[in-house]
Parts: sequence; structure tokens; C-alpha cells
Amino acid sequence: MVLCLPVLAQAQVLQIESCQSERTLLQPWLQVYEDVHGDYTLDDVLGAPGGEPDLIEVPHLQPELGSAALWLRFEVRNTGPADCGKWLFPGAPRARDMQLFEQDNGHWQRRVAGADWPLASWDSPQRLPAFELQLPAGQSAVFVLRMSNSPQLAMQPMLLSTDGLLHVRVAEGTADGAVFGIVGLLVVLCLAVGSIYRWPLLFAHAITVLLYIQLVALRTGYGFVYLWPDAPVMDNNLAILTRAALGVAVIGYLRLLLQVRRFPRYWKRLISAWQILLVLYGLGQILLGGVLLNNVLSWSISGVSALLMLLVTWAGHRRRLRYNWFCYLFPSVLALQMLIQTGFVFKLWSLSTYEYSWYSMSTLPAAAFLLYTLVSQVQLGRHREKRALRDIDLLKQTERERLEHTVAVRTSQLNDALSAQSHLLARISHDLRTPMQGILDSAHRIKDNEEHVQHIERSTLLQLDLIDELLEFSRNELQQMELLLAPGYLFGFLKEIAEIGRFLAQRNHNQFTCELADDLPLLVNADFRRLRQILINLLANAAKFTHDGTMRLYIRRSGENEKGQVLLSFTVEDSGIGIPPAEISRLTEPFHRASNAESHQGSGLGLYIVRQMLARMDSQLQIERPARGGSRFRFTLQLELAAERELESVLEESYLLDMDGEGRRILVVDDTDISREMLYELLSGYGYDVQLCAGVDEARDYLASESPDLVLCDQYMPQSSGWVLLEWIRQHRPGLPVVLHSASPPRPPREYQQLVFDACVLKPARTDRLLSLIAATLGQMPDKYV
Repeated sequence: MVLCLPVLAQAQVLQIESCQSERTLLQPWLQVYEDVHGDYTLDDVLGAPGGEPDLIEVPHLQPELGSAALWLRFEVRNTGPADCGKWLFPGAPRARDMQLFEQDNGHWQRRVAGADWPLASWDSPQRLPAFELQLPAGQSAVFVLRMSNSPQLAMQPMLLSTDGLLHVRVAEGTADGAVFGIVGLLVVLCLAVGSIYRWPLLFAHAITVLLYIQLVALRTGYGFVYLWPDAPVMDNNLAILTRAALGVAVIGYLRLLLQVRRFPRYWKRLISAWQILLVLYGLGQILLGGVLLNNVLSWSISGVSALLMLLVTWAGHRRRLRYNWFCYLFPSVLALQMLIQTGFVFKLWSLSTYEYSWYSMSTLPAAAFLLYTLVSQVQLGRHREKRALRDIDLLKQTERERLEHTVAVRTSQLNDALSAQSHLLARISHDLRTPMQGILDSAHRIKDNEEHVQHIERSTLLQLDLIDELLEFSRNELQQMELLLAPGYLFGFLKEIAEIGRFLAQRNHNQFTCELADDLPLLVNADFRRLRQILINLLANAAKFTHDGTMRLYIRRSGENEKGQVLLSFTVEDSGIGIPPAEISRLTEPFHRASNAESHQGSGLGLYIVRQMLARMDSQLQIERPARGGSRFRFTLQLELAAERELESVLEESYLLDMDGEGRRILVVDDTDISREMLYELLSGYGYDVQLCAGVDEARDYLASESPDLVLCDQYMPQSSGWVLLEWIRQHRPGLPVVLHSASPPRPPREYQQLVFDACVLKPARTDRLLSLIAATLGQMPDKYV
């Protein structure tokens, strides 16, 4: 306990001339004795009977950490003409043990108050205890007041009139009612909102403030006076347990506020251990009493708790967690409060005096913090709700647009289907002839079983006859078609066309070459299905009318007409029979064939279908007869450039049985999110341990400390290319295989001409080919399966 005003070893007699005074402070007239061990008696304070009281030495008047009680002695003389009645108000409503000694007919009488005594034994059974003093006119009286409490608290003893005491009790009761009512209503609201909306931070904060309100109510005597007046021990135990629970709740709230779940495991264990220690300390205070009810130990635990709060805040800041200003303010205020109180207990500084009353006002700062948490959580919830509503609206709009587009497309397709059946049959019939002709060619090459060869030829010819019937049915009813544009990899598409062209060229023992310009774009928006039909028709024509010659496909970049668009030139050239000059203009008419093509099978629809498709693409077919003979077919397309983020898939699904990555570690380096995600799903699904990096710098940092079994790298990335990473790997990790997974074939810059990737696969890669290539590179599968 601490006396608010200066302590005097000797004091004068308080002279009361009139009872009209409402309040008189007693500090100037007090003699104060410190009972360090709590074993002093009244005789020790008053001295031997009939003698002067032996005052305790001055050094003992300074309150120590182990102080058990203070004895206050004062003398009052009523100099007025009438008897005077006063109330001794200790000014310490939280004091649990108050004993007043006064002389009555030469004997010392004791009166008690405080929560350590049953309410029925109090001199004045009110929540704010006071002792009634009767002062006869012209006489003096000596009073000794013993005050005891742990932990230490402030006191301000005074003499009050009856009206003054009533004023104090009414004022504090009104303030307590208003504060507890407002703060309690706020706590109930926050508990309800936190529970309904599942906001754990708000709910935990509300629980913390609720426990603090309960602790304040217990310390100010509300529970003892109004609920269990005959159970002082239970009241003290409840206060101890509430304080322990409050400490646990505060640390639990800080765990949520400071995002301790994202800390390393040892931090979580440390904080959990400290919460358990607080609970055990509270139980120990109840079971062992004075052994653990020691100010040094109690305030030391508070000091360590404050340091722990600051340490956790600092650790979260070091980990670059997203803290706002409140995450720093709240633990700092709590830690500062605990450190100030701890420093006072250890005599590092003096505690400022404060009013004996209005202890309930200490809940207002806690309510202010809780109100901020409520407002911030509501704002955060509204922000999340608005974002969710925006996402829902966007999804609805996208879905509506998709449905509208689908309905429009389906309606158009239905109308076209109803009016253009013959065109569809004609086009399909013509395209069916190419694979059927391939079957015939393969059958001619079989020499071992002549009977089976004849059967294949007869069946194939019958199939061709049926196709010709379809052509006759649709001869005069050809219609246009609809284009479906989509982003795609240009080099991967052209590689597929080149493989088909090479197969078609083998039919008549031709040599095939494919030339792709170096400046072709990686991705474009096009109707790749129609473009594939156009190129295959042109290549099939070249293969059909060329024997033991050459076929050539080359694609060039003609320039850019507008920003974001590119002009590409496609050319198919052969050294075959050529085209009579007079018939070039009519060659693209339906069912028209050149005069020198009568000996070759065909329907005369191939070039017409090509012309129709190119017309839908705002292009036209140019037919030329080179000077050295043969034919040349050329067209240009204006296409929009595309980006990888527009793709829905960067892989072509195909399954590979009996593949197990066996936990091999693969580092995927690609700047495109969809590429990284799809490669992660594919490779991890086949048993590989996959690590993703979005750039070369991130990959080098990973390789500096980790050792993967293989690197799967893109060629073009914004900050740095795959060639830079390949050079670094060859210098620092020479044995590490690197596979190129790119939208174009390897194009090393001049300074990296000497570098070669261990393997290369173009986007969009077939998943079975990609997996087989990785397995072969890692030595898990023979190269012949790649």
C-alpha cells in the first residue's frame, strides 16, 4: 500500500472546530508505521502501557515489496461546543483488510471492514466501507487504523460528514453503473457479432475486456457485498482466478492479433507454456497462499509478460508480417502499463497519486480498444463482402455473356446447319479422302500377305465410292463456315503441320523441308483448326501431284499492320506437274480440276475449301507457277498477338501408364502463372517433388542452397532469359540436367551460342511426351520411349 501524501514520523493533533466541513484529508495529521512482516500488534504501535509509543525507525517507513500492512495513528480534538459525528473513510475501496482501533472507557475496541471479513461484521455494511466516529465536545480521541492488501494499492484516508459520505457513494455508484453499463453492452455486442460472423479476433478481444470488467467488479467489492457477503475466501480466490484467466486471454488475443500462427513452432510453444504458467501461478496462489502471494514474484511475472509481448511484436515485425498501427500500439500500451507498475514495485520510480475512487473508469481505455477492433473487423468484413460481391457480379456477368454468346453461336450454328448440310458433307468427304489414300499407300507397301492387301484395297475403294456419293449429294449446296479464334502456340502448331507434311511427302517418295522465320511470334489468336485444314489440304495437293520431287513449307513475318497484330505469310511449294497458266484462275472453283490432273484421283474441292476458309479469315489464296516448274500456293493472315496468361491450358492431356517420379526433385522456372500451376499439378501427380520459381533470380537463390535432380526452364522471361540461368548452372552445377520447355525452338543469343540444353520440348507439349522426356533425361526410361 502507498500513502498518497508525504509520510510524517510525527504529526499534530487534528482540531475540529465545526462539524459542517464535508471533507477533511488526514495525511498532515498521521503517524505512519510500516509492518513489514505483518506481525505487529496494537501494543507494538502504541508502546508499553502508560508510556509513549515506540515509533518505527524512519527507514522502515518506506514501503517495501514484502510489506504486509501499514498502521496509521492520528488524534482528533473536537474544539466545538457540541458533539460531532464524522465518518472515517479510508479512501481505499480495494483494501481487503481494514481494522480501526479506538479507546472506549479506557479499553481499545476494534472495528473491521474489507473483503477479508464477513459483511455482517463491518461497522458500516456498504460497498465503500467507512467507520463512524463520535467526537464529544471539548475532548480528544486517538485512533489507529491498520490497512492491509496485496498487491499494493493507493489510499487517501479522510474524515467525511454524513452528506459527504453519501455524496462519495452516490457519485461512484453512478459512475460505476454508467461505465459498467456502457462497456458491458459493448462487450455483449462484440461477443454476439464475433460469434455470428465468426470473427475470432473480435470474440477474443471481447472475452478479454469481459474478464477485466469482472476483475474490476471483484476488486471493488461488488461480488462480495451483493452476492456472497459471508464468503471472503471465495471472493479472494475468484479474484485470483479471474486475474490468471485475464492474463491467458490477453496473450491469446495477442496470438491472433500478431498472427503467431505464422511464426516458427518454438514461438507457439513458448507462448503456450507462458499461458499455462499463468494458470498454474493462479492455482498456486489459492493452494499455497502467502508463499506465492508475494509482490516480488507477482510483479516479476507481470514484467516478464510485458517483455514477452514486446518480443513477439518485434519478431512479427522482423518476419515482415502485415501489421497495422494497432498491432504495435496495443501490446506497447499493455507492456508500458505493466513495466510502469513493475518499476514502481522495484522502486525504480514513484507511482503517481490518483483518486481513491473511480476505479471502474480504467475499463474505458479497454472499451476504446475493443471499439476499434469492432470497427476494424466490420470494415474488413465489408471490404471482403464487397470484394465477394464484385467477384460474384463479375462471374454473373461473365456467365451471362458466355450464355449470350453461346446462345448466339448455337443459334447461328443451328441456322447454318439447317441451311448448309451439303457443305458440311462435302468438306468432310473431301478431308476423308486424304487418310483413305494413306491407307491405300500403306497397303501397297505390304508384300508379305497379298490376300490381306487386296482386302484392304477393296474395302478402301468401297469407302471412297460412298464418299463420292456424299459429294454428289452436296455438289450445289456449299455454304460458309464460322471461325472460332483462340490463343495458341504458333511454333508448336507449325511443328505438328511439318510432321504431317513429312508423312504426306513420303507417299510419292518426295523430300520435304519446313522453314520457319526466326522472328515469328510465340503466340497468336487464330482458328487453328481451320488453319490446320488449309495447310494440310495444300500439302496433300502438293504430295498428290509430285513424284520423286521436293515439297517445301515456309512461313515468314511480313510485318505489323497495327499495334498488337502481326502479318504472317504462308507458302507451300512443290516441284510437281504444275498448273496450266490458263486454268489458274478457275482452279479454286468447286469440283473443278486442272486438265493435267485427270490421271490423279480427287474431287476438285480441296482448293475451293481452302479459298472459302481464307475468305472467312479476310485473306485469299495466291496461285503461282514458278519458272523452274511445279506449283506455289501462298496466302497471308493478319493475326492478333496473344500472351500465355490468356491460355486455358499449356499442355495437351494424354496419359502415361506406369510412371512414378520416385520423389525426384524438379525445379520449374517459368514466369507465367498458368504454366507453373499446370506443370506442378502434372509432375506432382506422377510422384515428382516440384519447386516453382517465377524468374531466374529466384531460381538461382534456390539452387544456391538446394539440389534438385532436374531443371525445367522457359526460354523467354521478362527480367532475364533461360540462357542466363543455363550459363549459371553450367558454371556452378555442371552435372545438373536442364530441359527447355518453350514456345519456340532454342534461339541462343550470340553470347550463348556454345550453350546447349539437355533436351527441348515445345509448348503445348503432350503430357506423355513431356513425362517421357523428363524420365529419359533422369535415366528413368530408355530414350527410345521419348
